[in-house]
Amino acid sequence: MPHRFRVAIVEDNPPQRMILTRLLEKDYQIESFESGPIFLASDGLFDAVLLDIEMPELSGYDTCRRFREQTRGADVPVIFVSAHDTTPERVASYDAGGDDFLTKPIAAHELRHKLGNAIELREKVRTLSSQTTDAQRVAFTAMTSMGDLGVVIEFLRKSAQATTYSAIAARLVAAMKAWGLQGAVQVRGRHEQVALNAEGPMTAMQAAVLEKLRDIGRIFEMGSRAVINFDHVSLLVENLPVDDPNKVGRLRDHLAVLAESADMRMAALDSAIERDLQKQGIEAALDELRAAMQQATHHSATSHPRQQATMLESIEQLGRTTHTLGLTAVQVEYLDDLIRHILEESQHYFDDVAQSESDFADVFSRLERLAQADYRL
Repeated sequence: MPHRFRVAIVEDNPPQRMILTRLLEKDYQIESFESGPIFLASDGLFDAVLLDIEMPELSGYDTCRRFREQTRGADVPVIFVSAHDTTPERVASYDAGGDDFLTKPIAAHELRHKLGNAIELREKVRTLSSQTTDAQRVAFTAMTSMGDLGVVIEFLRKSAQATTYSAIAARLVAAMKAWGLQGAVQVRGRHEQVALNAEGPMTAMQAAVLEKLRDIGRIFEMGSRAVINFDHVSLLVENLPVDDPNKVGRLRDHLAVLAESADMRMAALDSAIERDLQKQGIEAALDELRAAMQQATHHSATSHPRQQATMLESIEQLGRTTHTLGLTAVQVEYLDDLIRHILEESQHYFDDVAQSESDFADVFSRLERLAQADYRL
């Protein structure tokens, strides 16, 4: 029998509790609770929690905070359920420790999609965590020993070598972790957007908060949390050491330098990608032009001699015919001069065609050299 994940439903409204149970019971083991205190007093281990916000005894926010304090609730995804979809409510949900948000009335497909994604992400994070713990411990211990400024210098050095948006985002996450900071980063390039936290893809709640606060200003602080925004980069910090104001000030400055440097590198990377795309387009056009030139040269090489021979033969035939037409000496001399003039003009024409082909080949050669030049930042 395949494993079925366990889901807790905490909802004080009996009809709503029954609807959620009916929607999910075929795919999950469901245990429902009519209040936050009853849920917190239980000893069940769950893979996800659906948590109503507006409950009389204990609100969903406080229930989530206390659940996070329990050993069993440290990494269990919590999806808040509310009839109101406002920025303050989403920010409060995130601040309370939520991972995602559902708006009542709940659409069945959205519920299954978000719940399935939350559980899948948690399983992937657990797998990755077990595989990379030792490697991360060595890497980040080395970075931490360099000190706060050393982290900035290390980021500047390694981000200069980054050639993808993902690499820049990963460097930012590594720098934040070296300072002992938890959070997420979002980098926005012209061709791709990347959003990461220390475990992998950022959570839906982190993404929602960054999206809401992206245009709020350069630096926005909210207790132990902060958001730093630039055109191409946003940093979300979740655990500023508010008990040490001096350290918070230093970290704020370092994070701003980090974000601004990443923003400049993102702009440079966008330009490099655009140049590569332009170069590919030019090279494709040159390939077509090269084929057309080769065809034209082949045609010229085979047809021009034949045309010259035909013209000469026709003119010579005309010259021989003039003496049989009973023309006067003056008329014959006039026709001979005309024939010589036609011959000279024909030769000039063929010479001009050959020179034009040579000039065109020189221009094409210069275009090829320009297309092959590689200018990198």
